[in-house]
Amino acid sequence: MATQHERRTATRSRLLDAALAVLVEHGAAGFTTTEVGRRAGLSQGAIFRHFATKADLLAATVEHLFAALVARYEGQFATVAPDAGVAERVRSALDLLWDVFQDERLLAAYDLFTAARTDAVLQVDLQPVVRAHVANLHALADILFGDLATADRPGLHAVVDLAAATMQGLVVNRQAVADPDVEDRVRALLADLAVERLVTEPTAGP
Repeated sequence: MATQHERRTATRSRLLDAALAVLVEHGAAGFTTTEVGRRAGLSQGAIFRHFATKADLLAATVEHLFAALVARYEGQFATVAPDAGVAERVRSALDLLWDVFQDERLLAAYDLFTAARTDAVLQVDLQPVVRAHVANLHALADILFGDLATADRPGLHAVVDLAAATMQGLVVNRQAVADPDVEDRVRALLADLAVERLVTEPTAGP
């Protein structure tokens, strides 16, 4: 028989899955806890026993999504040949990251980022989630590229930030102007810059 903690965890997970489905389908503007409860088969009271506010639920939903995508990425990276050179690993890492950025659920998260511009409560709830996500990406990069994450490779986290920001921009821009050629050129330049920053040895000082 499941313990109370296990039941609570299962219920929370069900709510987050339902909330993510509602957010993807209806966007931030059409998101309602009523629809979340209907899809999860739970009452409004049950929702707010787990989440203090609607903004709290939305932030937890983004956190839930980010955790799933990071786990997916880590699993995919495990398929890269362990004896591959650093440049090949960097390019493979960026290709796999781009694949993750094709997940339509990320657009729902970005929808919330935009909504937070005029929603101070949502902004406050989202900030620690996004900061934690960035820290998780940095920590994962340290694991996957442990041979580079040393004192003489201070650019690793900067490359991670650049890659994430660039790909996010491309995906968002696609919603207004879809141009695969531009995406390909930008991604190629990003890969060249990443390899140059992480693989080329720093020039010795005078």
